[in-house]
Amino acid sequence: MKPFNARYFSVIVAALLATVISGCANTRTDASLDLTPRLIAEVKLAAPVTTTDARRPTVALVLGGGGLRGFAHMGVLRALEEAGIRPDIVVGTSAGAVVGAAYASGMTPAQIESAARNVKLSSLVDWTLNSGGIMRGKNLARWIDTVTAGVPIEKFPLRFAAVASDLQSERAVLLDSGSAGRAIQASAAVPGITVPVPYKNGHLIDGGITSLVPVRFARAMGADFVIAVDIYCQGPRADGLGAPTVINRVMHTQSCLVAAPEMAEADVLIAPAIRCRA
Repeated sequence: MKPFNARYFSVIVAALLATVISGCANTRTDASLDLTPRLIAEVKLAAPVTTTDARRPTVALVLGGGGLRGFAHMGVLRALEEAGIRPDIVVGTSAGAVVGAAYASGMTPAQIESAARNVKLSSLVDWTLNSGGIMRGKNLARWIDTVTAGVPIEKFPLRFAAVASDLQSERAVLLDSGSAGRAIQASAAVPGITVPVPYKNGHLIDGGITSLVPVRFARAMGADFVIAVDIYCQGPRADGLGAPTVINRVMHTQSCLVAAPEMAEADVLIAPAIRCRA
């Protein structure tokens, strides 16, 4: 683990204090008209008739959330490529949506890995003084749109969808049209860190809150066979009784307990034990 960095800590503390002071600041910016989240029942009703070869099932690849562990998804993509398996549908949550969008847009695993290695994480951080969070998330959205060449989700070579959580209804929602950047910004909007993303009827936050590994949305989109990847729940837990460690473990436990029933519905679940370096 890297040594404690007082400078970064002071920046975060300053941002949090400014947030408290401006607690009455308006968190509602102009709603994004290109975000049209749908509940699972709506997705089922609108699911298109499959156009794949009737002799084989429609295959979905589901990539779960997990922060920087999301880079592990590229190993799965390479393995599937080597085995000659190409999914018809890609669904992702948070970090999984980042990798999934790049893949569904037509990038190869090698190209995705190159893009990830070449981007500076600091360039994705955009601080803000807002009562809803300390980052806007717009830099991430712009980077995603650059990586996917600005092509809207509905025109990707592979069917793709990102999963977010509706803050008002407290339910998982699907984003499968419009700007890929905006969809990923919403899917990866970590509560308390990234400002909730507004849309016409409310605000969206990280999809991992309600659907860490979105198997059910893949089924709703018409998948017959689901290959799901969990990069979060099998990872090693931090030791210690310090407040940050205990809170982290509690959040980890709660997230995985909620996600377990949905993950169990996958036909194949890949769940490597990934250590996220601090």
